[in-house]
Amino acid sequence: MEPVTLAFLFGGLSALSLPLGAALGIWLRPSLRFTAAVMAFGAGALLCALAVELVVPALEHFPDNPMRGFRWLALGGMIGCVLFISLDRVLSSMGGYLRKASTITSRLRLAKRQHYQSLLDQLSVLDLMVNLPPEEIRRVVSDIESRGFNDGEVICHEEDPCDALYLVRCGGVRITRPDGSEAVLGAGEAFGEMALATGLPPIVRAVAEGETVVWEIHKDDFNQVVKVSPGLQRTLATIARANHGGQHASSIDPERSRAWLDAASTNLDSELGTPTEVEVMQAAHSERHSGSNVALAIWLGILLDGIPESLIIGSTMEGSVVSIALVGGLFMANMPESMSSAVVMKNQGSRTAHIIWMWAALMLMTAVGAALGNVFVADAPHHLQALLEGMAAGAMLAMIAQTMLPEAYNHGGWLTGLMTVVGFLAAIGLGTMDEENRRHELLPQQSVPALEAPLHQDGD
Repeated sequence: MEPVTLAFLFGGLSALSLPLGAALGIWLRPSLRFTAAVMAFGAGALLCALAVELVVPALEHFPDNPMRGFRWLALGGMIGCVLFISLDRVLSSMGGYLRKASTITSRLRLAKRQHYQSLLDQLSVLDLMVNLPPEEIRRVVSDIESRGFNDGEVICHEEDPCDALYLVRCGGVRITRPDGSEAVLGAGEAFGEMALATGLPPIVRAVAEGETVVWEIHKDDFNQVVKVSPGLQRTLATIARANHGGQHASSIDPERSRAWLDAASTNLDSELGTPTEVEVMQAAHSERHSGSNVALAIWLGILLDGIPESLIIGSTMEGSVVSIALVGGLFMANMPESMSSAVVMKNQGSRTAHIIWMWAALMLMTAVGAALGNVFVADAPHHLQALLEGMAAGAMLAMIAQTMLPEAYNHGGWLTGLMTVVGFLAAIGLGTMDEENRRHELLPQQSVPALEAPLHQDGD
């Protein structure tokens, strides 16, 4: 059989676990812990495959000058890593992040961080906030609530006091003070801040001017932080005695405001938390109704994960001999990845037939990629092979680090380390058995000349 045909078949075999894993995930609906364990196992197998079948061969291309091989490998590794990350970010912006739980979590955490950063940016121009410890205020951002009001709608009044801090996100708010004076606040301005320090609202009435959205820090939520922070309690008491809070934002020194913002933004990720199932569903619903081709972005994202491995299957073939360790490692790594992604897509409302078709199409693309790798890469110059093997290794390492292991650890905890090692050893064992079989096949051929030599001498 022609090597290119074998490459096509083995490429398809390595990716056969994609539709199989998707079907098993939809049918069995495995627990998150089980899926995490299988994901870690697959990551370990993939780490072994890329180390043994990509890194080592790339260095062996230059036996007389290993550092030259390393330079080409390192260059390819960085190029592959940067390409994968860049393309992944582009596809994620198109909705491709919905393909996996790990990419969904990463995307939603990024969006939440940007939201919190915007909140802190507006808080940094408030006299009350700048006088409070920034590391304590950082804990409040997760309790800030967005509220919308129609034109003329009352936000608070005498019977329902403004016992919170309100930040005007968009629109306007007309406030009435106890002395009867009125003012209209626009986007970026705040009111009700003294309620946080003294409990006495400095305004009597607040009414929306046009369609208005405000961010609210309720006094009860703020007090929960105050209770566990003696330093914050002392600062608030000082502010209340001095009756601060009536100053305008312009009275605050810009450098002081910027320093406070920098301090409050430090380690902000610790306040983000893990996105809830509701947030994930809302994101999926929003993306699917935004007019963008989310299904195509998801499919391209899945294809991006599989391109490097498909090319390497064909390029690492020696004649008609393929690495069973590589094919087996990829097979074991693909199964949990498709299982997890299929469950995510099913929960988002995708049809079963559509999900299976996506993974089956990727299996075919992997087979084609393996054939192309055999045609265009297998006989390439050694430096080009080392470069391409490095690119594949860099892309695969980035994919493992960004998607597989974070998702596994998020749901599997300590089990992740154990299953990763088990998967790594399983791939090594598979490669060892393949090597043993090759040796046994070569032994009879090597023994023939040794037997024929004495017979030839007796004939003489």
